[in-house]
Amino acid sequence: MSSLFLPKLSKLTKTASFIALFVSNVVLAESYQSFSTLSYSHNNYKFTSDLGDYSSQGESDNINLFSQYFFDEREALGPLNEFSYINTSSNIYTSIRNSNSEYTSARSLWDTDSDSSSNSVYIGGQWIYNGFIVGGSYGYDKRKLESFSSYDGENRDYSFDDGDSDISIMLGYLFTDNFLMSLGCNEGNRDNEHCGIGAQYNWQLSGVDYIGFKYNVNGGFEDHYLSSQYFLSVGEQSYVKLGVDYNYFNYEHFDNEDYWSVNASYYYNASTSISAFYGENDFYGVSASYFINNNYSIEAGYSSANLERSDESEGYFFNLSAQF
Repeated sequence: MSSLFLPKLSKLTKTASFIALFVSNVVLAESYQSFSTLSYSHNNYKFTSDLGDYSSQGESDNINLFSQYFFDEREALGPLNEFSYINTSSNIYTSIRNSNSEYTSARSLWDTDSDSSSNSVYIGGQWIYNGFIVGGSYGYDKRKLESFSSYDGENRDYSFDDGDSDISIMLGYLFTDNFLMSLGCNEGNRDNEHCGIGAQYNWQLSGVDYIGFKYNVNGGFEDHYLSSQYFLSVGEQSYVKLGVDYNYFNYEHFDNEDYWSVNASYYYNASTSISAFYGENDFYGVSASYFINNNYSIEAGYSSANLERSDESEGYFFNLSAQF
């Protein structure tokens, strides 16, 4: 009798293990609706030119608070900060930013010291219904500048204090959850109206793996932006994300220019990741992110660029995020 009982017990044990594994996977699939990030960044640069014996240097400090709320829950793909390539949930967001900069330059008999500050507020959102998307945003930027110059012993001062508003609208349609097309326009007090069209496509692979594509072009088909992203699982809780970006600018009175960059992220698990990117002009950066628990995370990074071997720039940033 015991010989008949043991196989049944073994089957029950396997079934119980399978159920436990299934339940544990369900628990790991975290979902969130609200996301908020407080960011601080510091940047400095130095530029020297043999032409006209010109040199300049400056630094800036930036603080930004961004918060976004989705009307439907978004499920994490495994890593707690990775979600579906195309968003299909209505949402609203707001952003508050403060920036302060110092700048000095010298050329022959001319020296200049400048201090500037900027404070901006943006609100926006997207409403999605039956595949149709209507989005928009409004922003206001208040800027100040004080500049003190000296030319051959003569002092000259300059300052301004004004504001600028910015409005954007977007219309789009989700043909499927994996294919989106949109039309957007942006207008500011200082700039002419800019319109463009865009498309996003998600090629869903097995499990959570996917390859995403994005393309945007302005109304005059002068500026083009193309990017692709490959997200894949490489272990039980490890993931990799690879990306490439390409910009092409078609100037009417200047030579055309293009710019490319590549990026990669590796997730040790759902909570810990490292990232890096590299682009033209020796522009590179590294960062690391860590979730203290399922709701709070910290991130830090460093970047550097060397434009045409004479314009050096570097900076670092810290982020504190909360999602529920």
